[in-house]
Amino acid sequence: MPKIKSHEALVRQRKRWVTLAVLVALITAGYQWWKQGKLVFEQWSPNQQYVVREFRTFEFIPRMTMPGDGGHYSGYMRVYNRDGKQFYEEYSDLLDFIEGPFWAKEGVYWMGNDNQDIVRLPTSPVE
Repeated sequence: MPKIKSHEALVRQRKRWVTLAVLVALITAGYQWWKQGKLVFEQWSPNQQYVVREFRTFEFIPRMTMPGDGGHYSGYMRVYNRDGKQFYEEYSDLLDFIEGPFWAKEGVYWMGNDNQDIVRLPTSPVE
């Protein structure tokens, strides 16, 4: 016959589950805040249909740089259309070393990031 748990044991178990749920909610909210980042750069396409925005994310561990080098930062590059729909997102550790964006007939691309391919867009951003 299974042993019946006492009321105190059930209360302790319920407190553990509530604590775990609160912890998961805090971690999720913290990640969403971190990923959102702070807008540092914005460039519109020549025909004003698309925009590239760079967002700087919070650094939990500060980076050491050489004197006069300035602070390097990491973050996200995101491509949106004029209505705010997001088409592309890429994370970069050294966002300030990336050159671009460069607008082409097929889409947009950068130099110095992990993904060297062109981001294809539904319509041409330069016409």
